[in-house]
Amino acid sequence: MSTQPKWDLVEGIVLDAVGTLIKPTPSVADAYTEAADRQGVILDRDDVRRRFQKTFRDDAIRADRGIYSTDETIEQRRWREIVAQVLPEVPDPQRAFDELWDHFGRPESWRCFPDAVPALRAIHEAGMEVCIGSNFDARLRRVVAGLPELAELVDVLVVSSEVGYRKPHQAFFEAVSERLDLPPERILSVGDDLENDVLGAIRAGLSAVHLDRGREAGNDVTHVSTLTKVVELRAAEALKFGGRV
Repeated sequence: MSTQPKWDLVEGIVLDAVGTLIKPTPSVADAYTEAADRQGVILDRDDVRRRFQKTFRDDAIRADRGIYSTDETIEQRRWREIVAQVLPEVPDPQRAFDELWDHFGRPESWRCFPDAVPALRAIHEAGMEVCIGSNFDARLRRVVAGLPELAELVDVLVVSSEVGYRKPHQAFFEAVSERLDLPPERILSVGDDLENDVLGAIRAGLSAVHLDRGREAGNDVTHVSTLTKVVELRAAEALKFGGRV
């Protein structure tokens, strides 16, 4: 199984959303801490951040169709459980969940990374179709639509709760291929999660690049520190093919 992108074949690109194109503003730790504060519970933001990171890392969806199967109901249940585990001290966990579910479904709670829009413009100029493929839920459609600088550059949006399976399940990437109307070998997956966005994509027959902002990636896959470097890599490869990429 090759881990190197086949740049001469790529006609479309699927990018992860959270951590790749967009980030929560204020941070997740701030939002959770403020939700607790509204119920009179004062928590340390760093403690909340560590709790969330551990809970999110250890979380696994188990449903009738397997560990990666999902839908809107499952996603709500999953996030209700995450909120309860991160904020066990709050007297009204349902209120905390409702507030946070609504908060992260609003476009104003998100910002694009500085490199996102320039990279997407360059990708379009290079003649590639752009897809956002995310393990979010239906709220992502409202978020993307409310960020016009992002929405105008995205051709296709694929959401796991609508597909029925989360990344890294092969069915998710099959849905990306169908929506882009391209075979897997002509699609490049880019994201910050090594397993979900990169290795899962490669197993499904796509090419993939790991976005690893500010860190040295300790693996054998192609990695970049910014999204704009994806376009630079493709352009550099084009020189080897006489500009035919």
